[in-house]
Amino acid sequence: MSPGAVPRQRGLAIVNKAERLINSLAPYIDKIPKHQRYRYAMRLEDALWELALRLIEAATSNQKSKIYRADEQVRYIHALLRHAAERKLLGIKQVGDASKQLSEIGAMIGSWRQRLCT
Repeated sequence: MSPGAVPRQRGLAIVNKAERLINSLAPYIDKIPKHQRYRYAMRLEDALWELALRLIEAATSNQKSKIYRADEQVRYIHALLRHAAERKLLGIKQVGDASKQLSEIGAMIGSWRQRLCT
């Protein structure tokens, strides 16, 4: 089965974006040096999957608190990416691309939060 043929969550564009972010970073996370693979790479990968989980939880419950938790997770991943750039664990281009995708997810969360609060 090709990656394009894998079924996605219907109606959850934000979750699809999070999944694309995970898939785009995965090859680069795998190349992180061994001495940092467990400490940093696992933390980053776990944080990315946690974001997908929090987005699904927020979408199914439509609770403000869960949307805020998803936003917090986006900020945490941004911090991890900044750390990767500073320590040269990931390339500048990869960090820039991932940050751009993450910013889009953050903007979607922001508009979602505004829509729910009004």
